[in-house]
Amino acid sequence: MDRGGDAKRERRSDEDRLSNLPESLLCQIMLNIPTKDVVKSSVLSRRWRNLWRYVPGLNVEYSEFLDYNAFVSFVDRFLGVERESCFERFRLRYDCDEEERTISNVKRWINIVVNQKLKVLDVLDYTWGNEEVQIPPSVYTCESLVSMKLCNVILPNPKFISLPLVKAIELDIVKFANALVLENLISSCLALENLIISRSSVDDIDVLRVRSRSLLRFKHIGNCSDGWEGCEVEIDAPKLEYLNISDHSTAKFRIKNSGSLVEANINIIFNMEELPDPNNRPKRKMIQDFLAEISSVKKLFISSHTLEVIFDLSCELPVFHNLSSLHIDFEDHSLTMLSTFLQSCPNLKSLVVEFKDSSEEDGVGVLSIPRCFSTTLEYVKIERPITGEARGMKLVTYILENSAILKKLTLSLKSSREKEESVILKELLTISRLSTSCKVVVSEPRSCWVLA
Repeated sequence: MDRGGDAKRERRSDEDRLSNLPESLLCQIMLNIPTKDVVKSSVLSRRWRNLWRYVPGLNVEYSEFLDYNAFVSFVDRFLGVERESCFERFRLRYDCDEEERTISNVKRWINIVVNQKLKVLDVLDYTWGNEEVQIPPSVYTCESLVSMKLCNVILPNPKFISLPLVKAIELDIVKFANALVLENLISSCLALENLIISRSSVDDIDVLRVRSRSLLRFKHIGNCSDGWEGCEVEIDAPKLEYLNISDHSTAKFRIKNSGSLVEANINIIFNMEELPDPNNRPKRKMIQDFLAEISSVKKLFISSHTLEVIFDLSCELPVFHNLSSLHIDFEDHSLTMLSTFLQSCPNLKSLVVEFKDSSEEDGVGVLSIPRCFSTTLEYVKIERPITGEARGMKLVTYILENSAILKKLTLSLKSSREKEESVILKELLTISRLSTSCKVVVSEPRSCWVLA
């Protein structure tokens, strides 16, 4: 048998199938791979020789080139090709010392692709130098643009904004010519659905206003270690369905018109690194108002940091009537914090708990039993391993002994110096269950036990 010949024929067959695809489809496939590899494909056959010229996008990184001149020459050559179709995607990553030349070249390249009906602009500056590229104003009137992702650049003050098709904006450590640039950009994109902003102190925005009639998803990340005591974020987006905030720096968050909100992921401390003053009524009122505005969600993640601020300030919790799925992290805080929060979730069906197991007693006697334990809670997952310590076993006991219609509790084990996994399993079997149909699933990377 000629196995070598068979293998060659198979490879030729695969190549033929690829080559037989329509040119438009091949160009779309090439759009998703690095442009340097696209150009290399020209040696495959006569048909592929000039195919790279028709790919409607550039995907290039400076690190792929031997020197700066080769990088610039390659991009210039690719952008110099005349194309009949629009330029769908411009993805550029650069990290080079030629700051002045880079600033000039990147602005020139962006202007070229904007004039070719660009759909996706994706520019990331890895240099983190003293001089950033200022995005040319022509971007603000690129009416074909659908998505914009920028990192470590400057957005200038717009004279006019016309971006009727933009649905997604992602800004990572971007500077702005003035405090109103971002606010005007957001409110002027009338089709905007997805907004991600990762901020640091360089943006110099005291009050970030997110006002949008079309926005569906918003993620806000604060990366300032010094805190922004005077800074706040105001959100007015009546169609907003998903909210994700991870920010330990911003002092105030305010939300209006949040009736459409379905899911929230909250990890904020309202710039309160030190022990909060329980008599700080304005701060308490602001946090209570914030919680009330997200209380319509069906799915919620809340961090231990946020919980700590809520309870240290004795904030009054709203009732989360619609909440069916909760992921709560209470780290090494008292189980009372968990039981108290669950009192505000009367219709909860699914609960994921993150905590830190320890040998220290929780210090709480009888825990209150939330209503959902008796009427709605069906699934519980304990995210971190149970080591058989007092705290972890108390949590498991609390859930199993008080959940009337629980169907499944999922957890994992980790041996400690005091107890092997087999010992922990035996202890789990001795815990009584209020629900007769409850299964305890002990999940491990290589095995799984069901304690029926």
